[in-house]
Amino acid sequence: MTTTNDVSWALRDFVESISEIHFAIVASSDGKAITSYGHDDRDEVDRLAAVVAGLQSLAGPVSEHFEKDAGGLRLAMIEVDGGYLFVVRAGLETYLGVVAREGLDQGVLGHQMNDLARRMGELLGTTPRLEEHSG
Repeated sequence: MTTTNDVSWALRDFVESISEIHFAIVASSDGKAITSYGHDDRDEVDRLAAVVAGLQSLAGPVSEHFEKDAGGLRLAMIEVDGGYLFVVRAGLETYLGVVAREGLDQGVLGHQMNDLARRMGELLGTTPRLEEHSG
């Protein structure tokens, strides 16, 4: 997927600012890599884009167990021996995935990912609109 707005510089700056981050990717909901940083193997990039898309897809049915207008994925995390995969929404049908080693502050990373995802959504022109809820 190509875009007229290149966000690779923002992803690179993010990865290089946190030593525990191994790899980061922006992927579409259909599993296509938009941009990535930290891995040169195209097969690995494609595989992680598919994992990010799959994880966000699995979050949909989970959100149905909460308030009617609760929305979709805000943060998903998988913990394995040695590290984590974090996924947050970065715009409409666009997700930021981060593979990080053990030892990082998960709360700080989550906050920084949400900030980056918001900025990427603006850069990609895919920032979700906030809907007003009557109440």
